[in-house]
Amino acid sequence: MVKVGDRVSYSSVYALGRLMVKGGTGQVMEIKPDPYGKTSRQVAIVKGNRGKKFVMFASALKVVN
Repeated sequence: MVKVGDRVSYSSVYALGRLMVKGGTGQVMEIKPDPYGKTSRQVAIVKGNRGKKFVMFASALKVVN
């Protein structure tokens, strides 16, 4: 389970063959329900290692110590 403030790792994300998010590590800034889905999945706002913020499903993140 990922919590706000955790340091996490994530893999690269591709859409239509284009790299959208390069894999790496970052910090979870916020966790909230998926605004577009009809399931109970949660999304996390992650601040990446280059300072850029992006949204990713919390289940796709792995906590790094």
